[in-house]
Amino acid sequence: MLLDEKKTVMAGSKVGPGKYVCIDCGSEIGLDAVEQDLRKCPQCACEEYQCMPMTHVRPDVKTPADAVNPPKRGKSNQ
Repeated sequence: MLLDEKKTVMAGSKVGPGKYVCIDCGSEIGLDAVEQDLRKCPQCACEEYQCMPMTHVRPDVKTPADAVNPPKRGKSNQ
């Protein structure tokens, strides 16, 4: 996907973790669970969002607990 290309998803879709921005009012919804249902916008009830998937997950973060307390790595974390 190109940086300027915008992907949209509809409310009710099972989506992955990431940030979803309402195309009508600009409200942001952040989801952190895989296969979580995307709800209608709480501000304006719009059902379409611009999708910004989470693409920067560290390979050593494998569980939700790891995301909250990421494993230490490198000399800066000692």
